[in-house]
Amino acid sequence: MESTTDTRPVEPATSLTELLRERAASEPDAAAITVDGLAPLTFEEWNDRADAAAHGLLAFGEGRLRRIALYFGGLDWVGYAVAYHAAQRVGATTLHLNDTMPAEEVAYRLAECGVNGIVHGNGLTPPVDFSGWTAPLGELEGGLHRPLVRPVRPDAVADILYTSGTTGRAKAITVTHANMMFGRAKPTIDTLGVSDHLLAAMPLGTSSSQGTASFPLLSRSTLLVAPPDAAERIAELVVRYEVGSMMITPATALALVRARVHERHDLGSLHTVTTASSAFPPAVARDLLAMLPGATLAMAYTSLEAAPAVTLNVFDPARPLSVGRPAHGTEVRITDDLDRPLPAGEVGEIWLRSAAPKRRYLDTDLDKKFNVGEWTRMTDLGRLSEDGELTFFDRSADAVRTGTTLVSSIAVEAELYEHPAVREVAVIGTPDRAPGQVVTAVVVLTSPERLADVRAFAEERLPAAERPARYVVADTLPRSFLGKVLKRELRQRFGAVDASRS
Repeated sequence: MESTTDTRPVEPATSLTELLRERAASEPDAAAITVDGLAPLTFEEWNDRADAAAHGLLAFGEGRLRRIALYFGGLDWVGYAVAYHAAQRVGATTLHLNDTMPAEEVAYRLAECGVNGIVHGNGLTPPVDFSGWTAPLGELEGGLHRPLVRPVRPDAVADILYTSGTTGRAKAITVTHANMMFGRAKPTIDTLGVSDHLLAAMPLGTSSSQGTASFPLLSRSTLLVAPPDAAERIAELVVRYEVGSMMITPATALALVRARVHERHDLGSLHTVTTASSAFPPAVARDLLAMLPGATLAMAYTSLEAAPAVTLNVFDPARPLSVGRPAHGTEVRITDDLDRPLPAGEVGEIWLRSAAPKRRYLDTDLDKKFNVGEWTRMTDLGRLSEDGELTFFDRSADAVRTGTTLVSSIAVEAELYEHPAVREVAVIGTPDRAPGQVVTAVVVLTSPERLADVRAFAEERLPAAERPARYVVADTLPRSFLGKVLKRELRQRFGAVDASRS
């Protein structure tokens, strides 16, 4: 009797949603996502609900499913994850929005991306004045509960993601399935370490949340989601689930340090804390390490445009502004103003490249400017050592250009954070009566009376060219809905010439 066993090799998944189907078949009861300590979403439930919602989407007609926006908020990560895979299963390109974005920014992105329809959280009202179709996820899940399997073209655009918009208007980036699946994001996943639970304190409905929701598909960890602005709750969840790996933003790291959560919670299970947005200020990094003596602080330096090209680093107090070395398959170069490679040790613009299919700006003019051959210009400044270690200098838009010196706002901030009276600080360049800019420090202090102490502290520790010539005491620093400091707003607010320096 002839065997009927199918011995043909299984084709590897070419999209994240195919990967979800594979995980649901092999580990149906495994927990994929747990939100703030609630009952987990299993891979089987995730897969079945995505199929049902995908069938619900088909009722709108194939021609109206080309581009779908996901509009979610709060901690509705399960709904967001289900809606994402439902949209992917009907072949749509997805745009990621949340209810904390300014209404005008939401409207701008919907129009720029030519969105056909919006899937939104069950408790949310879709944006007003949108002319396409809208549907709450709950209504879509009444569709057929059977697999919806369609071939995926690797070169098809899976997502339109937006940059953070900290130095200018956020820019749209198109990402193909092939780019998303390249190496299955292995370098970045490796920085997270091995843990039964990966705690992520990230905002929902953003470019970062799209990647965060994919981690349980790419690793063996259950994604445990916590509110990014609740330090006490984060600590409680670390203890309850004996979390080994945690992914946070520098703003959340600062909140954990300021709240001194380690004095009330045993955080000894943590072995890896990771950021993929910007580096922790050295003082904050050291304080965090003191709170978590068994942990390392890891960083993946890249940009939305350049991923998966990345450099990886473990924080070393002796080299606090290092962002590490290129991951396998990534190349780095530093160039001058004429795009010529610079020798080791010289500060210039950082370029990254990898063998992955490239991400592209939706704006073709921007794409020609910043994607040069296989390289992506980072619009960041840095220097390479002889042995290939990359040190971050500053964002090009944030570096202060005095009459004779290029000053790193990051380096000046790092020194000011060393003073115990400084709760937060942002250094910017403001106009001067002489050619160039003035180094200006906008500081949030424990007490305004401590400003003289901070000024004297900076005089002692910083070279003359880097010392702030102007201080502004503020109650808070303006931040985006992603938690990043908006220096452009500070430059607009304090951009007048300082008459005291005439």
